[in-house]
Amino acid sequence: MRTIIKDESLYSIDDALGIYLSAINYTPRIREIHVKDSYGYIAAENVKAPIDYPPFSRSNVDGYAIRSSCTPGELEIIERIGIGEFKEINLTECKAVEVDTGAIIPMGADAVVKIEEVEIKDGKIKINKKVNFGYNIGWLGSDIPKGFTVLRRGEKISHEKIALLASLGVDKIKVYDKLKIYLIATGDELIEPGNPLKPGKIYESNLHYLISRLKNEYEIVGSTLLSDNIDKIKEEINKATLVADVIIITGGTSAGEKDYVHRAIRELGSIIIHGIKIKPGKPTILGVINNKVVIGLPGNVVSSVVVFDNIVTKILDNLYPRRKEELELGNIKARVVLPVRADKNRDTLIPVYLFKGLEGSYYALPVKFDSYMIGTFALTEGYVILKAGQSVDEGGEVEVKVKRFDNSISIIGEEDKGFLDLDTKNVLLGSLPAIKAIEYKFGDIAIVSSLYSKVDYYDRIVKRNIVVNGEGEEIGYDDWVGMSKIIKNPVIRLKSPSSIYSLVGKAKVYAPESYIKGERVIEEELYVIGITDRGKKFISNLTI
Repeated sequence: MRTIIKDESLYSIDDALGIYLSAINYTPRIREIHVKDSYGYIAAENVKAPIDYPPFSRSNVDGYAIRSSCTPGELEIIERIGIGEFKEINLTECKAVEVDTGAIIPMGADAVVKIEEVEIKDGKIKINKKVNFGYNIGWLGSDIPKGFTVLRRGEKISHEKIALLASLGVDKIKVYDKLKIYLIATGDELIEPGNPLKPGKIYESNLHYLISRLKNEYEIVGSTLLSDNIDKIKEEINKATLVADVIIITGGTSAGEKDYVHRAIRELGSIIIHGIKIKPGKPTILGVINNKVVIGLPGNVVSSVVVFDNIVTKILDNLYPRRKEELELGNIKARVVLPVRADKNRDTLIPVYLFKGLEGSYYALPVKFDSYMIGTFALTEGYVILKAGQSVDEGGEVEVKVKRFDNSISIIGEEDKGFLDLDTKNVLLGSLPAIKAIEYKFGDIAIVSSLYSKVDYYDRIVKRNIVVNGEGEEIGYDDWVGMSKIIKNPVIRLKSPSSIYSLVGKAKVYAPESYIKGERVIEEELYVIGITDRGKKFISNLTI
């Protein structure tokens, strides 16, 4: 007996997905695995950096650690520090310490000159030019501050994130276990590839297609080819429900006399959707058997491809609490919002965050970077490669190699504890990026410090006291950060106040009073500005 699927009974793709996803009740399993094995899994928890990275101020070159105030000049070499070594040295005078790339910088040093930039004679080095503060130094926490969220729940774990987690000493993480999927192809007309083709028969291709699409991201726990026999089909489905989360069956979903799959699903469980407004792919089935997701695809392989791309992938994605706005792209064109320049002798990689502007164009925010910064590389969304000596002015077009693109609500600007743990795309690198976001109209929310710049308008103000703690040499901030304007002679420049904790009690440190205790220096106002409608709505509901 034929079952006719009438056009007036068909569901749109969106309606079918909405009805079906509300009808299924799948709870993903959580397991703890080694970081080295976590590629492709979905994170089941937020992971915060347990240490600063780098965990000490390091030399970025082979050279000599010095005090920049002693240059130009002739300096005696008093010691050598190799990579992995620690020596109690306090460089209080105009002396030099030889250091390897990656070696710890001795106390008191604030710059490193390359070996090839000095003249060496009789145990001394001669420096012929003025060396700037911070030259060739990777400061403590300059890449990732302790406590910073480096992996978010629902994020698909990349190769770069694995390297970052390992660099931070993280050995195990909690992930959502991979979906277990069972595949069944049905049809009297089907034979396995590799066998002689008989009259009236065709080679089975759906299983091959589905396995190739699913095997890298999910666990395929079974696959089989069956004839059009309802008892065998029901037996195999029952077997699949014992081991799988999702059962995908091809063929037998339409109105033919031997289309038994819809009968088997209905007899063993229930059909939620039978028939979708899509061509090809009309007789698609979405059902439930023993709380397992059951999907019936048409036997035509082109129909299976169309339904897989437009329906199956969305169902599978929704079974995890995955960050829905995260997209993966190829190379795209984008405008840089700050000027970028390559090394004069080498092609240069520059990491960027990506944003889609109000008019639809992509914008790239380049960030400060050195080769030791695995955190910066893993957290950014792509990179630009410039040819040796090439420069691109602000507003110029570049080609971005996109690793991922998170188009969720973005907050750009000054760091504050009230923003750090929000489930948003946080680019909290200081006021300058926020000002560029306002200027070019990208991102959703900008946060500008009153210490850095005044603004024409704002949606909210967050007031906070900046306090100072300790004595001795001053610890400062990157010049994108508002607090950098009140610290005149820093010996270290940090990326954010989250990097300050390991230096409390060792130097004179400045930070918002929510970070450290200390004597009030000045009140800072953070101007919170909604750039998009969704940004303004988010601000109106924000409690900080």
